Amino acid sequence: MHVFKFLHDGGTERYIHTLIAGMNPAIYSFSICCLNERGTKAERFERENCPVHTLGFRRQGSLFSMVHNVMEIFRLARLLKACEIDVMHTHDNYSAVYARIAAVIARVPVVYVTYHSDFQWLGAVHRRVNQIMAAITTRIFAVSSTVKNSSRKADRIPDSKYRVIYNGVTLEPRTSEQQRQQYRREWNLADEARIIGNIGMFSRLKGQAVLVQSFAELAREFPDVHLVIVGSERELEPGVKQELESIAATYDVSDRVIFAGSRDDVRMLLYSFELFVMPSRVEGFGLALVEAMVSGVPAIVSDIPAFKELTEEGTYALLFESGDSGDLREKLRFALTHEDEMAECARRAETHARSRFSAERMIKEYEDAYAGDLREKGLL
Repeated sequence: MHVFKFLHDGGTERYIHTLIAGMNPAIYSFSICCLNERGTKAERFERENCPVHTLGFRRQGSLFSMVHNVMEIFRLARLLKACEIDVMHTHDNYSAVYARIAAVIARVPVVYVTYHSDFQWLGAVHRRVNQIMAAITTRIFAVSSTVKNSSRKADRIPDSKYRVIYNGVTLEPRTSEQQRQQYRREWNLADEARIIGNIGMFSRLKGQAVLVQSFAELAREFPDVHLVIVGSERELEPGVKQELESIAATYDVSDRVIFAGSRDDVRMLLYSFELFVMPSRVEGFGLALVEAMVSGVPAIVSDIPAFKELTEEGTYALLFESGDSGDLREKLRFALTHEDEMAECARRAETHARSRFSAERMIKEYEDAYAGDLREKGLL
C-alpha cells in the first residue's frame, strides 16, 4: 500500500503511478491510501484496478485536530491489517510520520518511506521525529543524492538506512506536427508561435512568479513568444494563480500568458514547447525537468542543488540564479536568440536522460530493493 496525502497531478503522484504500473503484477498487488483527500486523479488509479482508500487527517495544529489525527492513525492501522499489507510505502514527511506509526501498530513487516524533497523548512522538533522514525523504517529511499545528503545531515540518520533511486520516466512517441498545431489552435496561437512552457502545481516554492515577470519584461522584444503554464492550485496554498495573473496584467501581457490547467497529456505537450523553464526555489528531484530532457526540449532551470545534480552542473541545461528575475530574463534572451546552441544542448541532454532516468531502470531498482527486504523477512 502506498500512503500519501492525496492523488492530484503532482510529480509524486506520477512517480507512484509509474511504480504501480510497472512492477511485476505476478508478485505485487497495490492499493493506495490518501490521508487527506482523494484528489483529482484517484479515479485514474481505480480504473487501472488499484483500490484507493481515503481517510480524514487534518493539517491544522489545534488540539482537536491532533486528537482527531490520533484516531485516524488507528483507522489506518485497521486498514493495513484488513488489507493484509506486507509492504507499506509512504512518501514525503507529513504523510510518513502518521503512516509509519500506523504500520507499527498493524505490524506491517516492511516499511518504506521515499523522500521527494530536502525539506529545508523543517525545524529541530521535526528533525528529531524523523530520526526516531528511522528506527521503525526498513529503508529510506531518496530521489536524489541531494535529498539523501540533506536528510542525513539534518536528521542524523545512519547511511545504511538510505538508498538513492532516481525517478524514471516512460518514453513517449513524439508529437506530430499536426498535434503541435492543434495545441496552438486550442490556445488561439498562430502556427509559427514559439512557446515557453512550465509544468508544476501553482506554488510559491515553484518560483512561477519569477518566470512570469522575466517573460513579461521580454515580451515586447519577442512578439512571437508566449508562455504556457500547466498545473493546478492546491487548497493549502490558495491565491498563487491570481498573483501570477496580476503580474501579467501589470505588464500588459495577459493575452500572452496561458494557464492551461491540469492535463493528462503533459508528455505530449512538452514536444510543443520550444523551451522549458523550471524556476523552483526548492525541489528534491524535478520530474518535469527530466521529462523535458527525455523529450529533447531545451531547458532553463534554477541553480538549486537538485537541478545542478540532474543537469551535471549545467551541462544539460542553462542555469540561472534562483529567485533572480533579471538573471532568468537574460538566460531567456540567450535561449531565444541562440536556438541552434540550445538545440544541441537538448540533444545531449536527451541522450543522457534516456540512459539515466528511464522508468525501466527505476522499476528494476525498486523491485530489487523490495525483493531483498521481503526475502530477509521470509516473505518471498
